Amino acid sequence: MLRLKIQELREAEKLSVRQLSEATSIRWNTLSDMEKNTAKHWPPEHLETLMKFFKLKQIDQLIDYEKEAGE
Repeated sequence: MLRLKIQELREAEKLSVRQLSEATSIRWNTLSDMEKNTAKHWPPEHLETLMKFFKLKQIDQLIDYEKEAGE
């Protein structure tokens, strides 16, 4: 399962979801859904915005792969 590391990145910067929303212009409820892994899709423009905001160099700094039980 792919999972976004938004919460870890956000907490490291001591930001709330609303503060991250204001800084990135991504709706707070969209960010919240992405954080909780309940978003139906991840728009590429949002991923790029987050990569730039957190100054990430590699996509694996934003997205993690976790094996599901039984794999």
